[in-house]
Amino acid sequence: MKPSASWRAALLGTLWLAAPAGATTLDEAIAAAMAHSPAVAMAASAGDAADARLEQARAATRPTATLSGTIGYGRLDMKQFFGLGAENVTPRAAMATIEQPLFTGGRAAAARAQARAGQAAAEAGKLRTRGDLAAQVAQAYGGVLTAARMRAMAGELVAQTTEIERQARLRFRAGESPSTDVAQATARAAEARAILARAEGGAALAEAQYRNLVGVAPEALEPLPQGAAVPESLDAAIAEAQAANPARAAAVAALAAARAVAAGARADRLPTAGAFAEASMVRDQFFPDYSANAATVGVRARWQLYSGGRVGGRISEASAEVRSAEAALRAADQQLEADVISAFQDVRTQAMVRDAADAQALAAAEALAAVGHEVRVGMKPQLAQLDAARENIAAAAAQAQARADAVVARYRLAALLGR
Repeated sequence: MKPSASWRAALLGTLWLAAPAGATTLDEAIAAAMAHSPAVAMAASAGDAADARLEQARAATRPTATLSGTIGYGRLDMKQFFGLGAENVTPRAAMATIEQPLFTGGRAAAARAQARAGQAAAEAGKLRTRGDLAAQVAQAYGGVLTAARMRAMAGELVAQTTEIERQARLRFRAGESPSTDVAQATARAAEARAILARAEGGAALAEAQYRNLVGVAPEALEPLPQGAAVPESLDAAIAEAQAANPARAAAVAALAAARAVAAGARADRLPTAGAFAEASMVRDQFFPDYSANAATVGVRARWQLYSGGRVGGRISEASAEVRSAEAALRAADQQLEADVISAFQDVRTQAMVRDAADAQALAAAEALAAVGHEVRVGMKPQLAQLDAARENIAAAAAQAQARADAVVARYRLAALLGR
């Protein structure tokens, strides 16, 4: 006996909700995407570069040791000065120097502060990249599930319309129905095949998008989870975002970097000083067999008293950059609040849409089952069942999309909250 429409709808719902053993979860897909994503790798590399710049800035206050030397070959003609004539010589010299900065006028501290700000900006970039990617994977994951459900239901509709078309032709040949019924059944069968073709194209596109993000083809995906927890109130969401949002953290880091650059520019007006120790050796430099050794310990200082306006220009430029960074932070705060309000409301809206879509899908499935009974007892024509099946597919598609959108909305909010 052929399964009823209500049994088939229940079966499709079960396939949507049940997960096969060893299926891929959304968390696993996100983890695979993190390992596969070039954007995540780029963000990690940017973080490594920021760490290296901080180490360089810290090295500015550490001692340095330098060893230099020269050696050559030539002929030295003293013109009988001091009774010395012409001789072949091998002039050579070597010097070892150790220096320790004692006072940099604030330049080293400013460089360290700038490097730490760059490190914070890189960390914020990593968090933002990972949060955005998680939302993209959730959307692609939901798209694959939605497309798979649409393809399954469209295939079922093709089977139904093909059978109804066959029965309509048989009744027409038997003289039990007009040719109009055949034409209408044929049209509905063609429409069902078009729906199936679109569903198969949508499934291929969804799988390609998933593969591009995750790095592997989607196989045996589990149903979408509920998603990240949502703050209890909008005020709580805004407060959490202000504390952890990556974009705002990047703006704060940019302001810190601009202030550090300004401090470094002002430090150019101050002197620098450092201790040094040098040892040198010279051979054959001025006359054959010349030999000299030297050792010196002392302090060097440098103070540029006049720069022609270059230092003042750098200070003015850095001060303007600070004002620009302050304005950028205010703009980031304003945009963040608007984005959180929109995302928080979208989570609630999508949840209500999902609930409504669930109710619509349930009602459409019940209507399809009822119409199927009425068709079997002759109360309605076969085309009424096709109309109900088409409405059932539309409702199921809306339900699948609404479920996916509800989860994606939570992930987008979580990305704004810096989770």
